[in-house]
Amino acid sequence: MAQIRIDELERHLRERLTPVWLVAGEELLFIDEACRDIRAAARTAGYSERQVLHAETGCFDWRQLDAAAGNLSLFSERRLIELRLPGGRPGAGGAQALQAYCRAPPADTLLLVVSARLDAQQRRSAWVEALSRAGVVLYIWPVGRRDLPRWITQRLHSRGLTAERAVVELLAERAEGNLSAAAQEVEKLHLLLGEGQVDLATARRAVVDSARYDVFDLSEAVFGGRRTRVARICRGLQEEGAEPTLVLWALARELRVLATLPALVGDARRINELFRQHRVPKHRQSRLRQLAAGATVDAWERLLVRAAGVDRVIKGAAPGRPWDELLQLSFELTALAAAI
Repeated sequence: MAQIRIDELERHLRERLTPVWLVAGEELLFIDEACRDIRAAARTAGYSERQVLHAETGCFDWRQLDAAAGNLSLFSERRLIELRLPGGRPGAGGAQALQAYCRAPPADTLLLVVSARLDAQQRRSAWVEALSRAGVVLYIWPVGRRDLPRWITQRLHSRGLTAERAVVELLAERAEGNLSAAAQEVEKLHLLLGEGQVDLATARRAVVDSARYDVFDLSEAVFGGRRTRVARICRGLQEEGAEPTLVLWALARELRVLATLPALVGDARRINELFRQHRVPKHRQSRLRQLAAGATVDAWERLLVRAAGVDRVIKGAAPGRPWDELLQLSFELTALAAAI
């Protein structure tokens, strides 16, 4: 039926709630907000029941989609099936199941397929074409650094705020290209001021008040491949007197997971147990799977050996300055992550 842009979603939802949706792309904030708007429109239209299916690559039984579509509810006449594709590749069986579903979508059922980035081949695949013919495909492209100030200005306006260019530039610098971070800064200003004009002094105070980091911020920035943010967080942690041992622990924890994951491919139970053992939050698990698949086990193990060397420096058993070693290790990890 259609492929639409993110700025067309609101109008499309007002005009018609189609029975099949694919929301995918490269900006998690936009994906989350688009899915939220679709769910809200579905609830308004009477789709009061929601079932979520997680189609993990290699370990999902696609018969669950047929079962969900055919399972009539005693409590709701309309239902929403939300199918999450964290890997972006349903495989041959999944592609066939999605195409079969789209040939005859069940009445009073809305299917929302949510995926991360799809490469060019996937965007042209038969299963994506089938979803497009049966409903709507919304693919979300990243906002470039050059376009970030314009997006921040629009976001401020959506919250009833206006700001001079210096304020927008400050927020863009603070966000370092991260839309979620920029959105959080805008929300903070909205909470502080309500509606109206934002002056530079107020924006600076708000930014300073939030400039506190923890070791998990560093880990997320490192494995997200964000070198500028890594340098800033390392400096902030050092200035705040964070323990180098704790910083190294946060990095080594995820390194151990990355070195172990490839041996567990296809074994969902053991993978989940590995995440539980190392206390990896759910929002980090998809990225770690992607990283583990994108580099060799040897690469992660070499970095684990490097981390062991940093540990010796921290304990005084080897020469060197702990924070210099931590920064260098962080940069090495960041470089590898940025390439995946």
